[in-house]
Amino acid sequence: MTERKIFVDGKICFAQFVNRPNRFLVNLIPEGSKQSEPAFLHDPGRMKELLTPKVRLLIRKPSSLENRKTKWDILAVEHKELLVTIKSSLPNLVAKTAISNKWISELSEYNSIRPEVSVGKSRLDFLLENDAEKCYVETKGVTLVKNTRALFPDAPTERGTRHLKELQKLKQEGHRAVVLFICMRDDPEVFSPNNETDKVFSDQLSIAANSGVEILVYKIKPIIQSEQLVLLFGKKINVELIE
Repeated sequence: MTERKIFVDGKICFAQFVNRPNRFLVNLIPEGSKQSEPAFLHDPGRMKELLTPKVRLLIRKPSSLENRKTKWDILAVEHKELLVTIKSSLPNLVAKTAISNKWISELSEYNSIRPEVSVGKSRLDFLLENDAEKCYVETKGVTLVKNTRALFPDAPTERGTRHLKELQKLKQEGHRAVVLFICMRDDPEVFSPNNETDKVFSDQLSIAANSGVEILVYKIKPIIQSEQLVLLFGKKINVELIE
């Protein structure tokens, strides 16, 4: 099979993690420097198992520094000899690219894709359409893996639970509804909701699935190619829900 590549804009640089004062700010030391600098981390997850002292980060300079307080974006982290992307916009980039290129067989019959669709009190990531039906898709990025099991979420998410309820309602109204989990690393073999961290979300995922909401889980493999981060779209993995 031809490699299915998704290129992330920007030249890759490296840095050493220092600390994380809040969920959107990281202090790091760029390679070749001894001075700590702030960087923007666009991911509200905890990621305590990933952001450990002196771990190596993949960073890039933003396309524009206008209205910016920091001059670095964090894209990924090196964790136990593999790369894990931790920028929260990347799962949506993967999903949009994969759906548009018909890499996801379950979503390959649609000829229209519209991002950021308002539904109830939420905004869902995609509305797919063909002549026969509408399909609403919400994408979630997964970074936490324990013993080859991908787990979501890694922090409580009321927003995620609300999205599941919206999808369930859409399904009851006669539309197709899908929650698409993108594992942003290559090592998981199975996926489960993280019942220990957010039982409400886990229970709601089971309720939604029993109501006909489809759960799809795919993984990607991040690599570095010619000083650029490239995401290789990988295979589907199985889902094991909490009974």
